[in-house]
Amino acid sequence: MAPILTFAIIAAITPGPNNIILSTNAVNYGFKDTIPLIFGVFFGVLSVLILCLLGIGEIYESLPTLKIFIKIIAVILLSYLAYKIFISSEFSESKGKKKFTFKEIFFFQLINPKSVTVCLSSTALFIQSRFSFVEESIMIFICFIISTSTSAIVWAAIGHSFRKYLYDKRKIIIFNRVMALSLFGCIFFIIL
Repeated sequence: MAPILTFAIIAAITPGPNNIILSTNAVNYGFKDTIPLIFGVFFGVLSVLILCLLGIGEIYESLPTLKIFIKIIAVILLSYLAYKIFISSEFSESKGKKKFTFKEIFFFQLINPKSVTVCLSSTALFIQSRFSFVEESIMIFICFIISTSTSAIVWAAIGHSFRKYLYDKRKIIIFNRVMALSLFGCIFFIIL
């Protein structure tokens, strides 16, 4: 399980759309209001993993047009999210500002290129028939439970810890723009 867990932790903890969204949301709304998103990422990634373990990954890999379609949708969605974060100039606690929901972040995982790629890779790399398929699937699933939950909590906590340093509008603008550009940077990895 050590190689699987190492792979899962590195994949989960490195910057990507989920981590940037969690961190930005925690800065803007606080850790408590980010908990539904943590659960959305957690259950969303595990759902994608289950689909990959059940063989949907084979269909995804065999249909290049599906891959292109998912990439296009992901690029559009991430561009929109990056734009909204970039133009934000204050903490989003003001009334009328829409927060991400559990459902939105959960379903985002179905087109999140990092989540899909990591789940597909883990099934390709670690289903090796050394044990039964069920045993290997359970080991992968347990490792992803550990890595996904840990990473989501850590990134939300990092975002929340920045709240106390972003007490003026200029700093908030700078933070939001850096996070937006980081999120926009994820798009280049999708395109490549």
